Amino acid sequence: MDFKIKNLLLVITIILFTSCKDKDETRTIDGNWEVISIMDQSNFEQIPNFEINLNGLKISGFSGCNKFFGSLKIEENNLTFHQMGGTRMMCEDLTSENLFITTIPKVKAFAFKNDNLQFLSKSDEVLMTLKSFEFVEPEY
Repeated sequence: MDFKIKNLLLVITIILFTSCKDKDETRTIDGNWEVISIMDQSNFEQIPNFEINLNGLKISGFSGCNKFFGSLKIEENNLTFHQMGGTRMMCEDLTSENLFITTIPKVKAFAFKNDNLQFLSKSDEVLMTLKSFEFVEPEY
């Protein structure tokens, strides 16, 4: 076989092997996440989101009406939220906000499925599905 063809085949083989690596091995929950669904609800007037900071073990975000903050504990794929607090704005419809607030304490683990982050219950039930997004600070 020609030297150029052998090199080309080697390069293609390397590309194929590195592209087949399990993407979930290198994923992190660190960053900004937008909620796609909470339990069976996926239609939000205001979309909840998270900013997870693994360096400081902090979490903050928007719960549908109010801003929230707290700390987190993470060991492998186990995840729990602690010392949660938030603002107390009044909104017309608090249905999504209440669902969000009551679901957070049930989160015990996380997993990745496709390009989404899933928060799981103790029994591995999917409680929330989130997608990564780039947060842009609003201009005032």
